[in-house]
Amino acid sequence: MKSAVYDVRLETNVAPERLLAAAIDFSERRPSLWPTITRRRYRVFSLGDHSAETEEGTSPVHHRYKYAWTDDGVVRATTVDASAMTAGSIWELRVRPGEGGGSKVDIHVEMRFKGLMRVAGPFMFRLNGGGAETYRKWFMKTLAVLEAEGFRKVK
Repeated sequence: MKSAVYDVRLETNVAPERLLAAAIDFSERRPSLWPTITRRRYRVFSLGDHSAETEEGTSPVHHRYKYAWTDDGVVRATTVDASAMTAGSIWELRVRPGEGGGSKVDIHVEMRFKGLMRVAGPFMFRLNGGGAETYRKWFMKTLAVLEAEGFRKVK
């Protein structure tokens, strides 16, 4: 089965360094920063200088990810195991300074549903406006959290 590919491009007033700090924040705050992650489904297995392995998600959907990031604004999560996606599925976040402040954000997703989600997943995405729109909506929840914090730094 071929991977579905979704690309999202957006701009935000959130500074690149703040957005990237949230993307690689694997503290107990992560579920607050990323509302699509529940505390019950959040665990950190390992954390390195530019890598992490986590379990994230909601019930019943969860993912075990290997994260890797660079110093130039790229964060990539590769699925190790998941309830709804095949191993090897990825999402990648690229953040760069926007013109006049804020950030330009590109989100790239390559994924394949598995099991019952091969039928239900694409249907649920269509109900939500499509795969790219679904990922955009999920990301906008995090932007709303960061904007509500008034761009203050995370301790």
